[in-house]
Amino acid sequence: MRTRDLFPNCSLRALSGAVFLAALFVLGCAEDEVVAPKAVSLVPGRIIFETYRDGNGEIYSMESNGSDPVNLTKNAAYDGEGSATRDGKRIAFSSERDGNTEIYLMNADGSSQTRITNDPGRDEEPQWSPDASRIVFESFRSGLRQIWSMRADGSDLRQLTSSSGGNSEPFYSPDGRKIVFESGRDGNENIYVMNADSTNQVRLTDSTSNDREPQWTPDGSKIVFVSDRSGQWQVHLMNADGSNVVQLTSAAGPNWEPTVSIDGARVAFTTERHTPYNGSEVYTVNIDGTGETRITTTTTWNLEPSWPGR
Repeated sequence: MRTRDLFPNCSLRALSGAVFLAALFVLGCAEDEVVAPKAVSLVPGRIIFETYRDGNGEIYSMESNGSDPVNLTKNAAYDGEGSATRDGKRIAFSSERDGNTEIYLMNADGSSQTRITNDPGRDEEPQWSPDASRIVFESFRSGLRQIWSMRADGSDLRQLTSSSGGNSEPFYSPDGRKIVFESGRDGNENIYVMNADSTNQVRLTDSTSNDREPQWTPDGSKIVFVSDRSGQWQVHLMNADGSNVVQLTSAAGPNWEPTVSIDGARVAFTTERHTPYNGSEVYTVNIDGTGETRITTTTTWNLEPSWPGR
């Protein structure tokens, strides 16, 4: 399935205080006000996504209607799979700029891009814990694709899964206590959940088809995911215990990579419904499946959408 927001720079007055101003007044001095920028933070309404509009994979942000696209990574190598912290100040992402797929961090404005993993096996699909203290990701460092977690600085690596069939696409629950993920341990891909320490791994879906790319809604009551149970990859929604599965999309696709807005009202997703060009676009849809809206129109690959805090 892998082809796989900047906002007003707020100024902080560096020189202030009644005593200092009074002294300037007495001395009759006039100096330019000295300011220092605060950390740029992503606005929750914006979406970060991966795009090939510049000829290679880059991470951009855009308004939820697709306007004001901004290139954040600006690197000649592949950059993608971005995930922002809940406060919108930092983004974790995957990059091949050093010859191997590794995980990097950057500020919300694209500055301070820093590598935090270093292993011959591919490290990808990073996702933040709600408190931004840890990052969960998938890696081939043990040979087979498995789920790992680490501190936000890349230390304290822990392997969370080890079963055959591959385990991937991890995502923390809103309270940080659980991780939902996909696994092929039973032959086909299904959705599982486990405690954040890897204990109590439980299967949520039991489809003879494939269920993938799970993500909790912000209130933790439901999980959005993709499935080919209808014959095509479509976006679905179910209760957090795996019950009451509802199909949200139906247009010829595939339709995949769903992400839920921080208010739980909308789902952004990737679709390949547009032909004849070879590419994908990002759409949004209401959480009840109504109101599909196309928000990218570049006739190239636009994918992996993610709202900050999701």
